[in-house]
Amino acid sequence: MSEFKDIRKPRSATASNIDETIMEIPGGRTYRDRSTSVMQTTDTHGSTRKLFNPFNWRFGKRKSQDYSTTSLAVAQKSNTVNVARPVYTQEHFDTGFDMQGQEDFNFKEKVRKCFTCDCSKKCWKDFMYKTLPFINIMKNYSPREDLPGDVIAGLTVGIMNIPQGMAYALLASMPPIFGLYVSFFPVLIYFFFGGSRHISVGTFAVVSLMVGGAVESQMDKCLSSTTAVSDAVSSDGGQNYTTSSFMDNGTTTMAAALNMSTTTAAGPAEMSAEELKCRLATATTLTLLVGLCQILMGFLKLGFVTIYLADPLISGFTTGAACHVFTSQVKYVFGIKVNRYNGALKLIKTYINLFENIATINWAELIIAAICIVSLVLVKECINDRFKSKMKMPVPIDLIVVILGTLISYLANLKENFSVSTLGTIPVGFPQPSAPEFTSSVPSLLPNAITIAVVAFAISVSMSKIFAKKHNYEIDADQELLAHGLANIFGSFFSCFTSCASLSRSAVQDNQGGKSQIAGLISSSLILIVLVAIGPYFGTLPNSVLAAIILVALKGMFKQFTELKRLWYISYYDFLIWLVSWLAVVILDVDLGLAVGVVFGLLTVVFRTQYPNTTVLARVPHTDLYKDKSIYTTVQEVPGIKIFRIDASLYYANVEHFRKKLYKLTTVNPRTIKLMRAKIQSKVNKEIKEEEKARALRKKRAEKYTTDVESERAPSLDNQTDLIGKDSDNIDVIPANKRDGWPKSEIQHIIVDCSMMSYVDSVGVNMLKSVYQEYSDVDIDVFLVNCKAAVRDMFRRCSFYEKVPQDKIYLTIHDAVIAALAKKREILEEVNRDTKIVSRPSSIYNGSERNVSMASILLNRRASQPISPAASHMKARGSLVPNLPPQGEDSEMAEHDDEKIEDPINDEAHSEYV
Repeated sequence: MSEFKDIRKPRSATASNIDETIMEIPGGRTYRDRSTSVMQTTDTHGSTRKLFNPFNWRFGKRKSQDYSTTSLAVAQKSNTVNVARPVYTQEHFDTGFDMQGQEDFNFKEKVRKCFTCDCSKKCWKDFMYKTLPFINIMKNYSPREDLPGDVIAGLTVGIMNIPQGMAYALLASMPPIFGLYVSFFPVLIYFFFGGSRHISVGTFAVVSLMVGGAVESQMDKCLSSTTAVSDAVSSDGGQNYTTSSFMDNGTTTMAAALNMSTTTAAGPAEMSAEELKCRLATATTLTLLVGLCQILMGFLKLGFVTIYLADPLISGFTTGAACHVFTSQVKYVFGIKVNRYNGALKLIKTYINLFENIATINWAELIIAAICIVSLVLVKECINDRFKSKMKMPVPIDLIVVILGTLISYLANLKENFSVSTLGTIPVGFPQPSAPEFTSSVPSLLPNAITIAVVAFAISVSMSKIFAKKHNYEIDADQELLAHGLANIFGSFFSCFTSCASLSRSAVQDNQGGKSQIAGLISSSLILIVLVAIGPYFGTLPNSVLAAIILVALKGMFKQFTELKRLWYISYYDFLIWLVSWLAVVILDVDLGLAVGVVFGLLTVVFRTQYPNTTVLARVPHTDLYKDKSIYTTVQEVPGIKIFRIDASLYYANVEHFRKKLYKLTTVNPRTIKLMRAKIQSKVNKEIKEEEKARALRKKRAEKYTTDVESERAPSLDNQTDLIGKDSDNIDVIPANKRDGWPKSEIQHIIVDCSMMSYVDSVGVNMLKSVYQEYSDVDIDVFLVNCKAAVRDMFRRCSFYEKVPQDKIYLTIHDAVIAALAKKREILEEVNRDTKIVSRPSSIYNGSERNVSMASILLNRRASQPISPAASHMKARGSLVPNLPPQGEDSEMAEHDDEKIEDPINDEAHSEYV
């Protein structure tokens, strides 16, 4: 059997160090210790030493196994290792090691497994634990250890939730009371169905802004279609609507809420009953659609869609959304009424209108907002962040500002004296459950619903995975879709807009020691107190105070601009994704900007796979390693061989790039060679035709001359004619392929490394066929190496082996190089001088005794060395060695049986091919 034995410096576990050493003792026992991933070597004296094993040798299933000296012959020195194995084609390797074919993908079977159950007790138990994660969480809950942390975290988050809920409701173009509803009802549903133990569900700035944009876009259409309903509500004082929407607790009813003074995205204005009804109907319908979309995504196992929202895309998108949030609150800070705009360039139009009305600024509201902003920043930056480790809980400055602002506004009567807009009357109690009103706006709301569903889920599941990784538990993305979908559907029946996990509140809940969603229940209890008792007391709170809270909360999002510098040095693609996403959101709008960011991100992936990196590999001296020639300057190319690699899968979008780079980097363009040969052949054909014409003309003249001479001289003339015809017949044109100018390539073999190809489509397979045929036409062999099982399966499906023989596909690059060198004695001698070759002629067992090629002679084991058990095992399996053509130089090589050529570069590190 043909084998090569490579004594060389071993490969290290890290790419930066190829000088890592391992050592074995000849004549001893070698085995692999699985627990330590080292080689245990026992010499003949019984001493044992542990050796690093970068090759991870595994010749058997047992932990220890005896090998002869030749199976892993190792030099005495610690910086060499001896590898002995046959030269494998892929076909022989698959046959010899019993390759199992891949199962064909069966879509029906996959669907059947997803929706079938044996209805056993274990099946139902697993279903309940998966659908209701709180059961497993509560089963492992320790009240003594976990409850104190949950109580502190819940109280802290609840205090934050009160001002944030009211403030973010303004972003959703809804009265502040609806933000408190969102902070209460969805939390209850998520407690039962959610898998994350640390996120805080409720209002979130970006999602609230997207809801507000969708609500504002439907206002004109909705108001025009509800004129009759508005007249009915006005005629009875709004009592009918109040009864159907809210519980009358004897204190404050919805009728009072309909007449409250509030601030919406349209500016400070008195919200009429018709407008409030339109806003509520649009927001709840949108929330119901969002919940249905999320449940449908969970049912279809589409939790993976968030992977298309890369971190740079999310960062740029949220920063752009923060610009919209900032713009929506600036007008409240200045107390200026601004017109409502929708669609592209909304931000620019808003600022133009803002500066046009800058003369109407309300200085009282500006001063209130400025004082609140300074107070919030000083406490958060100088106290909460600075003394975080020494404080049990942060100073609830948001709640303090809200309370002080409410008291000062009430005592100073700011609304009457300085025209400061306030929240107005806040209803007490819970809203009456009612189904969202499906109107003709559902088709136009559906795109917004899909966008909000994906964005809200992406933010929530990202936070969930961060905390799950930190606290060592798992998150099921599909279950999270179900939990958030049910929370939104349930909330839509209680006048809630879309909920989402809050970044700031989730971080606070984790930092305060929260262990489970019991912290969410405790925070909801504080919201409950506000809803049933304290709510009306916030009626005098200035809107500029809530605007200040929102602006300060945006600080973290605006700090994401600092990521641009880091991304510029890390990846230009990530930098462009961030920048394009941000610009698209700012210029176009939130929903369109997200779509543009996703499309651009996917285009960068397509571009990178369409124009992947390509390189030529060369051999690291004294090893079987082949590295990028452009990176490692000391590697050496094997004469007559080019090794090409494309760092991507081969599919329809990059096949032309593959071919162009292959021709360019290998410096061999078969089309050019064939064109040059065609020109030369055309010239030769022309010469042949001219010679034939000249020969025919001479023959014709000779015949004519013969008829005109005298008969007595005819015999001598006939002899002369025969001589002329004989001479002309002997004048042959030199064949084109024998001429000096006949184009030939110095490269006889091209090896295509397929190790980076995870898949190849039918177009890629056809390209490989075409490349092989084109190079074969110019007498150049093409080998494919490192082909994955999926790639080879595609070859089989596309009838690749009908055009390309299977013996052209090798297991590794080194196997292909050895096979290519089998026909080139001069190159082998050069390799001999570089790597110290010892060769001995013998025979290959391939089912029968046969003569072998020169490469086989060089690769055969010494006759004096016994065959290793591993080699005997492989030999017994059959033909594992490529059928190399016999050469006529065996006798010449036999004269150099025991010749050893010392390595002039490194005498210690060398290779021995036997």
